[in-house]
Amino acid sequence: MAVLIPSKQNLDFLKSYLMSDFEMKSSHATEALAALSGFNSQSAFLAAAKRLEGSPAYAADFDSFEKRCLSLGYDQTSSEWLRNLFPSLDLPHPAWRLLKKSDQWAREMWFDDCKDRNVPFIVISKARKWCKLEWDHISADSPYDELLRQALGVNHGRDLFRLFQLSGLDQSPRAFFNGNALVGSVQSLLEADARTLANAFARRLFPGNLERNLLEIA
Repeated sequence: MAVLIPSKQNLDFLKSYLMSDFEMKSSHATEALAALSGFNSQSAFLAAAKRLEGSPAYAADFDSFEKRCLSLGYDQTSSEWLRNLFPSLDLPHPAWRLLKKSDQWAREMWFDDCKDRNVPFIVISKARKWCKLEWDHISADSPYDELLRQALGVNHGRDLFRLFQLSGLDQSPRAFFNGNALVGSVQSLLEADARTLANAFARRLFPGNLERNLLEIA
């Protein structure tokens, strides 16, 4: 699973990429990106964006992207490459960063970026073999912190732990969860499992997703 933060910067980056490497027309690239975000059309995507003030983290829907590209007349074999290339794309606004454990400067830069965007600080610190996934809301403002507590309710202490249990980290049997939805870490992860878990946590914790949960409850 991969996640997409549908910021203007990310969408402009991806649209340019589709128009160059995939040779798409501008309007077709726009529709394909709406499908990648899980929407049936660009108009539905824009309507959802208007309802949410915070930044959401969508699961990248590559199946819908490929079907939409096919309906627009593009070769399916070509469009299938995006799911393979996506993890390596250097998006302007990622949901999390993978950093060397010793790179404190990069960690501080990533924290400043999260603070500017008012999103949770999610980082994977990589040593020689094992990775440590960390999350914290120190980078976000007080209204976001309150939004988090409202969306998760009294179960915020168990919410991410349940997600951790259900993530199927078969390659990291020594993985150890310590914390709650507000702040914590998971240690002894292989990189692939750390990436999977970081994507899952981002989908749960980003402000737009929390707003959507509250709207559904209401």
